[in-house]
Amino acid sequence: MGSNRTIVWFRRDLRIEDNPALAAAAREGSVLPVYIWCPKEEGQFYPGRVSRWWLKQSLAHLDRSLKSLGTRLVLIKTHSTVTALLECIKAIQATKVVFNHLYDPVSLVRDHNIKEKLVEQGISVQSYNGDLLYEPWELYTESGRAFTTFNAFWTKCLHKQMDIVSLVPPWQLTPAEGKVEDCSVEELGLENELEKPSNALLGRAWSPGWRNADKALTEFVEQHLLHYSKKRLKVGGDSTSLLSPYLHFGELSVRKVFQVTRMKQILWTNEGNSVGEESVNVFLRAIGLREYSRYLCFNFPFTHERALLGHLKFFPWNPDPDKFKTWRQGRTGYPLVDAGMRELWATGWIHSRIRVIVSSFAVKMLLLPWKWGMKYFWDTLLDADLESDILGWQYISGGLPDGHELERLDNPEILGAKFDPEGDYVRQWLPELARMPTEWIHHPWDAPLTVLRASGVELGQNYPKPMIDVDLAREKLTEAIFKMWESEAAAKAAGSEPRDEVVVDNTNSGENLDTPKVVFLEKAPCATVSANDQKVPALPDSKKDHPPTRKRPNCMVEEGQNQGNSQNHNKDTGMSSVDQDICSTADSSSCKKQCASTSSYSFSVPQQCSSSSNLKWPWQEQIDMEQSSSKDGAV
Repeated sequence: MGSNRTIVWFRRDLRIEDNPALAAAAREGSVLPVYIWCPKEEGQFYPGRVSRWWLKQSLAHLDRSLKSLGTRLVLIKTHSTVTALLECIKAIQATKVVFNHLYDPVSLVRDHNIKEKLVEQGISVQSYNGDLLYEPWELYTESGRAFTTFNAFWTKCLHKQMDIVSLVPPWQLTPAEGKVEDCSVEELGLENELEKPSNALLGRAWSPGWRNADKALTEFVEQHLLHYSKKRLKVGGDSTSLLSPYLHFGELSVRKVFQVTRMKQILWTNEGNSVGEESVNVFLRAIGLREYSRYLCFNFPFTHERALLGHLKFFPWNPDPDKFKTWRQGRTGYPLVDAGMRELWATGWIHSRIRVIVSSFAVKMLLLPWKWGMKYFWDTLLDADLESDILGWQYISGGLPDGHELERLDNPEILGAKFDPEGDYVRQWLPELARMPTEWIHHPWDAPLTVLRASGVELGQNYPKPMIDVDLAREKLTEAIFKMWESEAAAKAAGSEPRDEVVVDNTNSGENLDTPKVVFLEKAPCATVSANDQKVPALPDSKKDHPPTRKRPNCMVEEGQNQGNSQNHNKDTGMSSVDQDICSTADSSSCKKQCASTSSYSFSVPQQCSSSSNLKWPWQEQIDMEQSSSKDGAV
């Protein structure tokens, strides 16, 4: 063991086991484990109530674990993360700061800037991969471009050599000497007195903490993984792994999840158990989607504010606060959608399939801006995760090359019969329909009056009528698509077409998109940082380099051509939403700035969230009032 004094900066890696930053610090000398809570820097990404509850429990759990190893977790509440780190460095005379990488656009900016400032002070900074199977900058096409379809990305991952990394938890940690001003977990202010009664109910269903995460993984692998591929098609019950909150907060190592499930697959393959083998394939695909979400955010840092497909910039969304309120309150008149939204508000959790259904209803049936839905999920989900729901909402809204076709509109009635055939899920969350016969449970508006009376249902009274007819919604969606193409054509004709984004449509498989090539600008190596230093992509100027290809549907090759055939402009490329573990979301704005690097490279990074990140959406003040005054919002 060396004599270094190292600060271990915990973020979303709240575990002892397989924690590269902690393991590295423990090998080199004494350590100061630190968690810094800076509400000011969270901005509009300030976590929702249930997410903050989980964070509070996880921090307390980690502190107990660290105390058993001879040290403790220093908790700091501040207005500036870099100031807090510098104060810690001064207090213990630290020589190094280590942490594990994050990949969302906001964290990339913050981490890069903090690293620069620490290096300017002569502090060694090392960062590690504690969140992914592969770093985003390790996976590109043969031409050096980022993948823009999941299948091509995941195939590359599965065929890439993986280093078997198994970092044994340290048996003992030597605490660094020095006095640091800290606070208790209560003083962080992660929950207020009004939230505690509702939050107390969460503990009946969930057990945060990295040791509990390990137990949850073991239970899933031994009891539920075998039939995962079949059970995942039905909402409710034990049809999902329930591991996403643990993965989001870094209580569970994704490398461990991959290795444990892959070993099960090998065992089942040797036994000729095709059911188990397929279940592992499906589950690992969900893990792959989580990897892909980080990959997209790293390589296309604008995806938290606009679609990867550039033509959606012209889509005429309908920002109607009243319709948005009806959707989030679960009063749409479509039972499966309403059940999902009420479960979300009550528990902070919904099945991945329900997330797809309610999201699709918002953007396709109601034409609500997808960023509104992203932000609401961010505010309400227990496992709120920015990167995963950037992927999820872009996928649903047609913003990805292999996502849902833009014109695709799924009938909630049909989806209800498919994923909740007996109506048990609807009855659980819509007590007003509890006595409705299964035949009519997903379309009570078609039920005979005698059936409605016998079931105690009065449409328009104790349960709403459908807020919009499916056929009418489809017509409005088609009209919106036509307007989008017209607006894009007009912008192109006027020479104002944007050139700084990937612009293709779903008719292309996407594997060979002419996307900006990722490059890294070299500079002289810096001894104060590690080769593990996190990279940030610098995309070539499209005006100097070749501009992105802008594909158009066959039916829209020329402006003014008959638009009647335009509904066939997209083609599904096979990224099934069934396999998605959609987690969370938020939105913001960012701009780019060329910065000097603290590593052996120089990169272009988004500088900060724009001033719009401090503003509220038209509906947000109303939500804030509802959430702060309500006491029935948890499990």
